[in-house]
Amino acid sequence: MTQDPNDPAISADLEADAMKDQLKKDVASWSAARGKDTAETFAAPAAKPAPVKRATRAKVAVAETPAEPAVKKPFKMSYDGTTDRDYIAHRINLGAR
Repeated sequence: MTQDPNDPAISADLEADAMKDQLKKDVASWSAARGKDTAETFAAPAAKPAPVKRATRAKVAVAETPAEPAVKKPFKMSYDGTTDRDYIAHRINLGAR
């Protein structure tokens, strides 16, 4: 059985192999470049940064917040500022029951 070079399966395999080879070359070059960068970084001692002076905060008298009331009002729906009685009357006039 002979292999046809124009066979799509074979050409796909060849392309995949070529991609793998290229990726291996890229990884090797990136690793080498990264190795150089880290070697150069560790070769020279880093200068210590100047100490940062922290700003002092002025003491401000904090007013005590009033405690929440013991009993909260229940949730109440607002109808654009109208009372419940007016809203219900309006809905009844529109025919809602």
